[in-house]
Amino acid sequence: MQNTTASTADELPTNVAERERPDIAERFNTGAWSFTPEVADVFPEHVRASVPFYDAIQDLVAEAADWLLPDGGLVVDLGAATGITVHRIATRHPERTLRAVLYDNEPSMLDRASKALADVSNMAVEYVTANIETTAFTHTNADLTLSLFTLQFLPLPDRVTALRSARLAASTAGALLVAEKVRAPDSRWAEIGNDASHDWKATHGITDAAIRAKSRALRGVLMPYPESTLVQAVIAAGWCCPEVLFRWHSWLVLGAFATRTGL
Repeated sequence: MQNTTASTADELPTNVAERERPDIAERFNTGAWSFTPEVADVFPEHVRASVPFYDAIQDLVAEAADWLLPDGGLVVDLGAATGITVHRIATRHPERTLRAVLYDNEPSMLDRASKALADVSNMAVEYVTANIETTAFTHTNADLTLSLFTLQFLPLPDRVTALRSARLAASTAGALLVAEKVRAPDSRWAEIGNDASHDWKATHGITDAAIRAKSRALRGVLMPYPESTLVQAVIAAGWCCPEVLFRWHSWLVLGAFATRTGL
């Protein structure tokens, strides 16, 4: 499990105007959060300020690809958004010729991803607009399957469906990395984690009003389950050997493999 430290001062907003800028979440009513084209326009900045240690998680995934994504390998991102993760992997491994398939149900997200990856010369990328819980995946034999902060927006049965489809489209030596917000079973830890997350957002320039607005907008949209439920879903979908690789309060990264032996 990776330990984390507080962010450095140069990562924080540098002036009052930047700290007090309106946040995209304030445009949504209660329970109405959606990954609209307007969200896609500001997604990289918004997610970095909203998800604690977001860049550290991206670095963890890219580093894991050292072992999990060989030369010529295929990485699949379920809910790829603007392609941040795949871009991080490609630029970390410039000596490898890689392939990627990016799935997202919002075309504007994939448009942004296509622009962000346009300068990447070592990776052939396919973009697929689809709902991951209902689509028939177009890829086969994925070496590394990613789902970062995506499954948490799906009902539990749909998460298992998406993960099972991903398992069937993985190579026998394939790996899975899932990042999620989870619910602490003990209310005391849940309270601490919730307030710590709000402190993180405030430190990174999101106003109290925007934090409250995002919380209201996510009601019934983001559905965190306990860590144990996520593990059960991964196993039920046919993956094995789940392991928590990172955790900070309610935020975690879980790794798993397609088979125990890779055969």
